[in-house]
Amino acid sequence: MLILVFIIGFMLLWRIGKGASLLERVGFALPVGLGIITVCMLLMDWMGIALSRTNMTVLTIALLLAATAANVRYLKLSNFRTFKLSNFSWFNLVWLLLLVGVIYLEYVNISKCLIYPTYDRDSMAAFDTFGYVCSQEGTYLRMSLFEPDYIPSLQHAGSAMGYMPMLQLSYAYVYIFGAATSKAVPAFIYLGFLFGLYGLCRRRLTHTASMLVLMGVMLTPEMTSFASHSMTNVMHACVASAAIIYLCLWLERREIHDLRLCAVLLAVNVWMRAEGIVFIGVALLLVLSSRVRKFESQSSIVNGQWATLYCLLTLLPLVLWTVCSHACGLSSESALIMHPFWDGEKMLTILSGIWELMSGGEFYGWTFHLALIMFIVNLIYSKVKSSPYRGIRGGLLFCAILLGLAGYILVLYHVDYQWDTVQNVLAFSAKRFLFCFVPMAWYFSVSVLPMRKLAEWLERTLGVRSEELGVRS
Repeated sequence: MLILVFIIGFMLLWRIGKGASLLERVGFALPVGLGIITVCMLLMDWMGIALSRTNMTVLTIALLLAATAANVRYLKLSNFRTFKLSNFSWFNLVWLLLLVGVIYLEYVNISKCLIYPTYDRDSMAAFDTFGYVCSQEGTYLRMSLFEPDYIPSLQHAGSAMGYMPMLQLSYAYVYIFGAATSKAVPAFIYLGFLFGLYGLCRRRLTHTASMLVLMGVMLTPEMTSFASHSMTNVMHACVASAAIIYLCLWLERREIHDLRLCAVLLAVNVWMRAEGIVFIGVALLLVLSSRVRKFESQSSIVNGQWATLYCLLTLLPLVLWTVCSHACGLSSESALIMHPFWDGEKMLTILSGIWELMSGGEFYGWTFHLALIMFIVNLIYSKVKSSPYRGIRGGLLFCAILLGLAGYILVLYHVDYQWDTVQNVLAFSAKRFLFCFVPMAWYFSVSVLPMRKLAEWLERTLGVRSEELGVRS
């Protein structure tokens, strides 16, 4: 049934992202399809309709028919982009070696996902267990696990009961149809992300540079380690990072399909993890800042108004879950301090903890070091060459990373650490929050003009032919 969910997501992306490549649609189809399915599952459960195999089959077929009907006039063979087999001037040994490395690392990851059962603590205590029990009882909102007499601590601050339900319902969906393990979900979301990220990179980069981005992401130690786990962090990073990259592409070229794809992925991002609201905030800030620049044309201002509306609409999944959970008695004590306050020692602890995580090579290797170096190189190069300093090839994506980090720091600062210490949260949880910035950092680093020129030189000198490079400008 995951294949049908994939097709539903693919159909939606085909309908709204007519300018996107086939790789991008394939890459992000599964998380989008699961987002649609799980929203419908929650609404059905709220209305008292059992989450049974029969009902899930009817729901899946109905959504598939609706997606097909919406795409009837677009599903023509002439609309499908085909690969140009005649132009392989870019092919070179560096690209091939990088591809072999990516394939090997992904083989190791997908093998760990599909061979070994769920073993990570958070998933066994929440995501996977909740999904399995939901599949057995036919309900998520009224599960026996959520009975106060069964686990009284579920009402406490930081409780797993308050997690956004997308992953739990996704696991319930595969368990309902007889899956022995739920790990096909993280396995194929991450596999698809590699295709989607490569397609995104090809918007602005050569084949060699795009493969370098993939290799950089997969060689990031902590993110690669968690890619085979059943928790939300890596899957959330895949969706959130792609959404911000799409936003930066839209701000550079103002192509409406990029804005729509950004909005869909931002909605999935917050449906997967509540702190995904940070990236919605980043998107709103970037859109609003683009609207106040003096050189914006009238048409760009109109586009900016639509972009603001799109960003606000992405909050709907969060609103839905908030209303639904309160109506069904699944709300827990708030873990956030909702009033203004200042605690200099706490802020200093958080800032130093984040700095240690990003500056040390144990968890993220050279990811953030290289991004900082490339930012400085880009500044110097733009001054020397007197070239414009904006767009995704300039500092826009780097600014998005900084804004996202600032948002996460504010969230950590406003958390009331009743169940743990801030030091432990920084050491064991905050490092996973930073996964979202890894793909963005590598995309930015390789997008800097000197790096792009290096990749283009490799393809000109080492390519199988010296024809014009097949790179979209």
